[in-house]
Amino acid sequence: MAVLLLSAIILPFGAGTAFATNNITNGTSNGTNPTINHNLTNVTDQTKTVANTTKAAGSPASVSFTSKQINTAAGNVTKFVQTNNRLPNYVTIGNVEVTMPQFLQLMTTNLLNINKGLNITVTIKTVTTPADPPETVKSGDIQKSEYLTLAQSIKSAGTAPGILNTTLGKINFQNTIYTFSKILNFQNINNRLPNFVSVKPWNTTVSTTTTTNTTTSNVQSILNAIGTAEAKYADVQGQSSASVMTQCGYGDCWADSSWLYEHLTAKGIESRIMEASNPSGLYYLHRWTEINIGNGWVVWDYAKYNSQHYGELGYGPFVVEEGS
Repeated sequence: MAVLLLSAIILPFGAGTAFATNNITNGTSNGTNPTINHNLTNVTDQTKTVANTTKAAGSPASVSFTSKQINTAAGNVTKFVQTNNRLPNYVTIGNVEVTMPQFLQLMTTNLLNINKGLNITVTIKTVTTPADPPETVKSGDIQKSEYLTLAQSIKSAGTAPGILNTTLGKINFQNTIYTFSKILNFQNINNRLPNFVSVKPWNTTVSTTTTTNTTTSNVQSILNAIGTAEAKYADVQGQSSASVMTQCGYGDCWADSSWLYEHLTAKGIESRIMEASNPSGLYYLHRWTEINIGNGWVVWDYAKYNSQHYGELGYGPFVVEEGS
């Protein structure tokens, strides 16, 4: 697969090309990894006694965290959501337990600082958990200019919003946390902010029902039908839209992975898009699709269907959430 160099605006392809750029990874922070509590189910009615652990709620105003610590914690929250299909009750940074409302304030402030080129600590604040109104967001991408504006509104309000009004609709509190976690996780990996972040409804993100009611034979017939259809598309670099690929009959690995994701998830097959970049992170090498039909994540079997879009997995891999 041909290597595509990033342009000065950090887009691997031409203007108008749309694809997700929020990668998932593990991170470290000055030798101290933020950790997530996996046991509590309701932070409002359960407590946990931990030696040498400070509760963030009511903590002294002098408790601050570095930008790196916050970004690394964002990566851990992202991974927790994808593994457990829910938000954690809090994330421990150093020896301080930070609630999700407090973490949102830390993330938005840190995000705005990063955008200004500032690498400074952020002081924790006491923030209450908001109400949880219904969400009405549709799947799509929120561009960088918009998510920065949203971050500023959250920071200025000084509270955690129950609903965040966006161009895609109303995003609930949990999805807001997850969205900003993905943004800062990308920053932690790539040392730059993403051009946009993909968003989909929270109930879709946390849904664990994929092929539960589908027999093994039916699943295989679905996979075969999709694999046969995907194999007809030629591999042509620079055409990165799944919808355009459907119309013209060709596309690159960006287009193809999105096409597979859309068709697989439409049939109830749990799917995700993977991305690999070179070690320096200066350009992207390849994207591909993985599926989970109950036995863990595996790479889509490109060879079985004689696909033209199978390539080197490259350096990584990093998970990419596809929202459209």
